[in-house]
Amino acid sequence: MNHCLQDRIRLHKELLACDDVHLFTKGACHIFALALHERFKYPIRLIPGHVSNKVAHIYCQFAGSPPYAVDALGFTPEDHRVWKDFSGTSAPFIDRTKLLQFFQPLSEEAMCGEEWFVRAARQRADCRIEKYVDVFSAQRKAQISP
Repeated sequence: MNHCLQDRIRLHKELLACDDVHLFTKGACHIFALALHERFKYPIRLIPGHVSNKVAHIYCQFAGSPPYAVDALGFTPEDHRVWKDFSGTSAPFIDRTKLLQFFQPLSEEAMCGEEWFVRAARQRADCRIEKYVDVFSAQRKAQISP
């Protein structure tokens, strides 16, 4: 669905007005993944969208048996998060440089990289990670109730 630039700006401002779970599962997962990666050095994974060149979700991985997807919801067994929640067919690893390439102006209809959005979402990501540091640091591998 194509939205005009003004609609995309309005939608992203509305995202910032939502709770953290909604923000980081409906439009700012890339920002949360970056915050996790920079703090804990977890590898980053991408679930491609069903439309060419789109992204369904970006998260970090905690390796183990089983491996976990780590995102704003905490720790979820990776096969459940990728295959059941997103019907993903793959989840390739990407590095920080590749992740940052997804941060684009809203005029590009990509993942929002507008400074006003990234700054506000990153501050909230850092606060959420700190609030649940026992989970995000892998001391307690659990999901966080919304």
